[in-house]
Amino acid sequence: MNFLFSLKKIGENTGKRVEHSTLFSAIFFFFFFCVLLLPILLFILYPIILLFFKAFQVENPVQHFQDIFLRYKTSYFHSIESSFYSAVFSTILAFFMAYGIRSVEGKGWKNLAMLLLSMSMVSPPFISSLSFITLYGRRGLISYRLLGLTLDPYHKWGVIFMQSIHFACLNTLFFTNALEDFDGKLYDSGRDLGADTLSVLKDILLPLLSPAILASFFLSFLRGLSDFGTPIIIGGRYSTLATEIYLQIIGYSDFSKTAAMNIILLFPAFLSFLLYRLSMKKADERNKGQKAKTKLHLDRKHCLNFPVQILLFFFLFFQVLQYASIFLYGFLRFYKKQIFFTWENIESLFQYNLSTMGLSLLLAFAASVLGSFFAFLLSYILERKLKRGKRFLDFALSLPYLLPGTCFGLAYILAFNKPPFKLTGTFWILLFSLLFRQIPLGSRLAATALSQSPISLELAARDLGAGPIAVFFQIILPGILPSFISSVYIQFSQGLTTAGAIMFLISVKYKVLVYTLFDAINQGDYAVASLISGFMILLSLAFTFLLGRVQNLILNGCRVPRVGYLVCRKGERS
Repeated sequence: MNFLFSLKKIGENTGKRVEHSTLFSAIFFFFFFCVLLLPILLFILYPIILLFFKAFQVENPVQHFQDIFLRYKTSYFHSIESSFYSAVFSTILAFFMAYGIRSVEGKGWKNLAMLLLSMSMVSPPFISSLSFITLYGRRGLISYRLLGLTLDPYHKWGVIFMQSIHFACLNTLFFTNALEDFDGKLYDSGRDLGADTLSVLKDILLPLLSPAILASFFLSFLRGLSDFGTPIIIGGRYSTLATEIYLQIIGYSDFSKTAAMNIILLFPAFLSFLLYRLSMKKADERNKGQKAKTKLHLDRKHCLNFPVQILLFFFLFFQVLQYASIFLYGFLRFYKKQIFFTWENIESLFQYNLSTMGLSLLLAFAASVLGSFFAFLLSYILERKLKRGKRFLDFALSLPYLLPGTCFGLAYILAFNKPPFKLTGTFWILLFSLLFRQIPLGSRLAATALSQSPISLELAARDLGAGPIAVFFQIILPGILPSFISSVYIQFSQGLTTAGAIMFLISVKYKVLVYTLFDAINQGDYAVASLISGFMILLSLAFTFLLGRVQNLILNGCRVPRVGYLVCRKGERS
């Protein structure tokens, strides 16, 4: 078996780490500024700065903003109202869902629940509204054809309901992970001192879960502000500012006006982000040192257990109906309240431009792999190498997620529609938009993974004479590989199904699959839209399976010995 570093050279390489780091310090910072800082400046800060300049390039900026606010005041408050209610309801619902999953008996039920919740990660946009219409709309399968009812879902509460259900799936995964990391001793001590379940829940569990609660609420609020698909499909006359921005760009191409509308929408988003960071800082100080030491065992015999389990059952049953309708509705035909199986919708599907599927897969794959690698490399430098400027770069990396998708797409149009950075109408503007829009997610996963990776392995490799590149690829990367694979999977799923920013950047030559889906929905062809949605879900699940196989091959092929060397089973150098 060949070792990466020869043990016989330890004496020769002792003390070289300091000289090695001093020698490569200038090269490292040059590489950092050229390869890492320039893309951040060019593809994140530069477009956003141009967006602000465009909004103020009018004769009277104050009057301009005042006129826009007065005209779209109702839509603006609709955005805040629907986002606030959906964030509140989805957070409350997600907490009880996670509580029910943790307290239920049997691995099969838990695995089924987690599978259905994970489906929301790979489901295309508009899918919740589409399935809701097909099941419970005016001619829905359940409401009209089964129960004979004529319901009208096109109103404010329809938007809030669908956003709450869709956001609750991802929030439940947040709370499930938070409960996994919760110190069970705190819960057990409260029960041993005689406190009932409700008191322990109110005084111990909820205060210590405040980081997950705040993250769930504020992230759902940001997603609600930037969501224009749900209000367009199911909102009816209830319009939000995000939908008005979309209609203004598509219908009138008034960039100054839409830039000002985006900045108005940015104020509540930025305020919620600041409150989130402040609350998280206080929560971290309060919960400092309360890491998971004992597994949390929730009581299964208390007054909350039965209603929580009933709520969990109906929620999961609703999810099953939702995804079943997506896959089945494309193969059904309705005639006089009778349902027939048919292949006619497949023929209608080929009337649409299905070549967008190949481009969407290529974009999602390239953005997920390159974006994850860039995010992990940048996070490694921020966490391990950089001492100053970390807050500024962290804020710059958070801007793409902070901005609504419509705002980010418009900023790219303004930045890359003329030389020397003319990218509009090309493949590259789509790729860079997907890549840098999802950078914040990858950087957060990387920071978490690096915090759990001991720096002693890196220092040991440097003592043995390894350079920075060898240390990163052969010591750091194998330890953070699971998080890297998760980042690739999440970014691929979101890149395949995202619509907010990329809808404004497509051209006649380069169209994505989500545009074909949105086109089918606009034409009222829900059967074809269901088929397209089913294909997108299957593609995401197939990519998930492929990533799992790749991860198993890598982990089974290599192992990390105790002394810190990376050794492959075949005896080859890694």
